[in-house]
Amino acid sequence: MKKLILLFSLALLASCGNETKKEAMSTSEEAHGHSHSQDTDKHGLAPHTENTIHQYAPTVALLNSIYEGNITPQQMVQQGNIGIGTVNHLAGELVAVDGVVYTIDAEGGIAEAPDDLESPNMTMINFQPKQTVTVENIESYEDLTRELQKYSTSKNSFYAYRIKGEFKHLKMASAHKVENEDVSLFEYLDTRVMYTRDNIKGTLVGLFTPDYLGNIVIPGMHFHFLSDDIKLGGHLEDIKFDKLSIEIQEVNQVNLQLPETEKFRNKDLKQGAAPKATAKQNGK
Repeated sequence: MKKLILLFSLALLASCGNETKKEAMSTSEEAHGHSHSQDTDKHGLAPHTENTIHQYAPTVALLNSIYEGNITPQQMVQQGNIGIGTVNHLAGELVAVDGVVYTIDAEGGIAEAPDDLESPNMTMINFQPKQTVTVENIESYEDLTRELQKYSTSKNSFYAYRIKGEFKHLKMASAHKVENEDVSLFEYLDTRVMYTRDNIKGTLVGLFTPDYLGNIVIPGMHFHFLSDDIKLGGHLEDIKFDKLSIEIQEVNQVNLQLPETEKFRNKDLKQGAAPKATAKQNGK
């Protein structure tokens, strides 16, 4: 069966770099488990073929209550080594770290995703960070967003992040399976389960998506967490830490794969305001 794959080539040229910011950055050329060309252009970007976000299903599908897809963990890790997403019927979250996909249940429990799992929305990135920066004294999600934006040399590019270390405080969310497949996405978001942990070690993987692409990928900063002991995870809602290094990759292409499910193929999709990544950003 032919797959419907729509390729958006978004050659988003980064603006001339802020030299002051660049001086504050260190450069990481580590391959992080994947062998890729180290060639970069004058903005430090890898070739388009290597610098791509693989998005399974656009955000607008979730906005139209399409909560079932057909991408599997095996297909996900063929597209990248880190990722964030959700399980079919919104029965928990997904996080991919070091090429392994994990499920996150409603209480934050972790399990390696089974082979037959399917997702209605998944973002995978072949993470090849080109910058490592040190960020200190983060007391909120808003603080983290502001600090990371200081290192964005383009307002209109994607940025992928990996943050490893000990976090002073994390507020996270996950969810139970939707009982009504027609419930609106915003009604579902109101039912998400929140939980917190203090002084926990682990990895955050995340992505910044500019607002103009919000109907394709969830806009703004969006992070999922996995603890070092592979016991706890969650969708990040709030954060505090004293000092951590953050790896950054600017991304300038998105590959959008359309679901092959009957509901997606046949439903009249209506455009709407895309949800932000956190309950607070959504006015809750």
